[in-house]
Amino acid sequence: MAFFDKLTEVAKNVTDRAADGLETNRLTGDIALEKGNIQCYQRELGEFYWAKFALGEKLEEEAMLICDKIVVAQERIKNLEAQIEQIKAEREAEKAERKAEKAAAEAAAKAEAAAQAMETAGLERSEAEEESKPEKPICQWCGVEAAPGQKFCGECGKRIGE
Repeated sequence: MAFFDKLTEVAKNVTDRAADGLETNRLTGDIALEKGNIQCYQRELGEFYWAKFALGEKLEEEAMLICDKIVVAQERIKNLEAQIEQIKAEREAEKAERKAEKAAAEAAAKAEAAAQAMETAGLERSEAEEESKPEKPICQWCGVEAAPGQKFCGECGKRIGE
């Protein structure tokens, strides 16, 4: 009988501890909820005073100092955002410049290859042939030469002549 009594007592202790743990967890959750409520109330209070400050009302000196800190932080944010935009614009300009340089280098390489091919074949074009030859369209987006009658650029895929 003593064994069953001891087993019953151990089971009761385990059940009590589990119940205590659950109750403690519930109370801890309630505390966290109330702390969150306090933060919301503090934010509402701050918004109330900020609205008064924004309307030009005179606040207590300590509140005015806090509002001034907020204004300085907002100005810093604007300056940092402007720096980000400047960096982005510089990167885009560099990217466009590299693309144009690449297109020019490719066009020069094609012209050099064509000149070498003509030289190898012993062909020379007369000025009349050059003038009578229709001009190849050039993509206004990336600068690559397109074949006559070609509607879309083979390099960037945009419509030629828009």
